[in-house]
Amino acid sequence: MVTGSGERRFHDQISWLMFLFSIFVIWVHSYNVDLFSGGAQDGVWSLADRIENFVSVGLGQIAVPGFFLLSSYLFFRNFSWDKLLRKWKSRGFSVLIPYVVWNLIYYLGYMAASRFLAIRSVVGRDIIPFSVQEIWRAVSQYAYAPIFWYLYQLIFLIIVSPMIYALVKNRAVGLFWIVGLVFAVHLHLDMRHPNTDALLYYSVAAYFAVHRRGLVERSMGEEAMRNRCMAESVAGVIISVFCYRRMMTPGADVLWTCFYRMAVPMTCWAFACGIRLPKVRPWMRQSMFLYAIHFVVVRFVNKGAALLTGHV
Repeated sequence: MVTGSGERRFHDQISWLMFLFSIFVIWVHSYNVDLFSGGAQDGVWSLADRIENFVSVGLGQIAVPGFFLLSSYLFFRNFSWDKLLRKWKSRGFSVLIPYVVWNLIYYLGYMAASRFLAIRSVVGRDIIPFSVQEIWRAVSQYAYAPIFWYLYQLIFLIIVSPMIYALVKNRAVGLFWIVGLVFAVHLHLDMRHPNTDALLYYSVAAYFAVHRRGLVERSMGEEAMRNRCMAESVAGVIISVFCYRRMMTPGADVLWTCFYRMAVPMTCWAFACGIRLPKVRPWMRQSMFLYAIHFVVVRFVNKGAALLTGHV
């Protein structure tokens, strides 16, 4: 059990990984070779494309699964039925309200920007109307902020959290549920609310939070465990590389993508357990703000630079 300084370290570790995954998300949306290459696919542009593709697909794509894993673990850590309403209320303030507010901000921003001819080409939209229908579309379909598909999925996962807890509370039933989700992903039995793969990530973390908390948090403040954590980190890197190579094989089973996207965040967690983390700065705890604002900044920087250099 984590207490005292170990508890502080646990939350610092969460903050560090949330910040790291936010940086990974920025990498996903920073891909810009196509804006400057003019369609060329050889020489330096081919090399740049391979590098950016690895950063975007190889690292960036693990960010959202990492968020799902951490969010689920925090939700089900110390969970009991009498805490459900309190948990839902907390997530209402930390997830639902930010989702609604940021989607409205994006909608109003795009609506205003679409009315200025000088930046309309950067926005990439015609004049956007101001109406109740568009406001509803902005919120219910994240129409003007596609990056918030993650929060959209997380809201549904939080809603079905009682069902998940009921299933994973029993060890055998929980394992059967997770294996069933693995087969569902393999068979492409896709759901929308929530997505099957998101449900898999969330359920795996829930199982660890309920049954394997000692395994996850055992090294908090325990110097003797650090070497073991580093050994697990090395093993995690090997597993991640193996899954990545299988994932990138033409015609590969989608399961390799899911396994890879779970293996990397878990490896990051093990590595963070085995090192002395630098002090968390207050601005590093603003992962929601960083996640919310990065897309418009990256888009305007990339497309603005392309316009200035005559590539768009």
